Amino acid sequence: MKTLTQVPVGTQVFFGNAAKHRRRVEKLIYTVLKRWNYQEIIPPIFDYYDVFSRGMGSESEATLYRFFDREGNLLALRPEFTSLIAKTVATRLLDWPKPLRLCYSGDVFRYEAPRGGRQREFFQLGIENIGGKKVSCDAEVIQIAMESLQRIGIKEFQFNLGEMGFFSGLIKKIGISTVDLKHIKNLMELKDSIGLAGRMKQLNLSTKNKNVLYSLLNLTGKSKVISSARHLVTNEQSMIALENLESLYNKLKRQKLSKHLTIDLSGVRGLDYYTGIVFKIYVPGSGFEVGSGGRYDNLLKNFGSDLPSVGFTFYLERLMPFFLK
Repeated sequence: MKTLTQVPVGTQVFFGNAAKHRRRVEKLIYTVLKRWNYQEIIPPIFDYYDVFSRGMGSESEATLYRFFDREGNLLALRPEFTSLIAKTVATRLLDWPKPLRLCYSGDVFRYEAPRGGRQREFFQLGIENIGGKKVSCDAEVIQIAMESLQRIGIKEFQFNLGEMGFFSGLIKKIGISTVDLKHIKNLMELKDSIGLAGRMKQLNLSTKNKNVLYSLLNLTGKSKVISSARHLVTNEQSMIALENLESLYNKLKRQKLSKHLTIDLSGVRGLDYYTGIVFKIYVPGSGFEVGSGGRYDNLLKNFGSDLPSVGFTFYLERLMPFFLK
């Protein structure tokens, strides 16, 4: 029988040297997190469905593995850690000194079509910095992610750095329907210039606003990208976002880390809770990101608190091939 001889689609088994290597990567990264005074937190493997559906938003809600318990409560296997940690901080750790520096690792579950680099069960390792100052904590989590990569022997890597506030301010100014916005975000994430141009023709927008949206695809590079972006917007939210991005870039540049940074203002798709800085982490030869992160200042409001927060996560299976080298 198939159920007795095969593992379910989107899952995998590690044993022997592969299991040892994964544990080794995990331990090495934890040495970096410990040096930065991050304390481990171990949340439950499932929680109430609303905890995740509110945080991840409608785009990702369909990926949740959900089920009813015997009392009739709708539950879900954790698809990520950040929502669980936000809930824990808001309900149990509010009196702890800020910023709270927390780290985690473990399996998460999402119902997705398995393809290159994607599984339905995968292992995340990351950190959350909650209640600290914006630019300094943004820089801290990025620096920790870079040190972690170096700790496991990866010297070449790239962080694509964006700012969700820039795009949000632009969209509010232009005015785009929810359906159209979803398509635009997907096309931008894919860098699909032809598809985006076709979509622009269908929108009831001025030629100027269409050109502004389309030009986001080319807002990729070093610090000059920020200057170019300033010529495209006049709204306050977008301008403040660019100031934050520039401050962060300059702070990392002073730490001689800018060689690993690429400004990318077309990176606009992600979990709905991102509100500020966002980034994806790439290693040459991977073909997909090995980690990602960002700022989510509104997430804790779902649980009755209000604390600025930022973090990142690594997808450990994606890192392993580079550690093995």
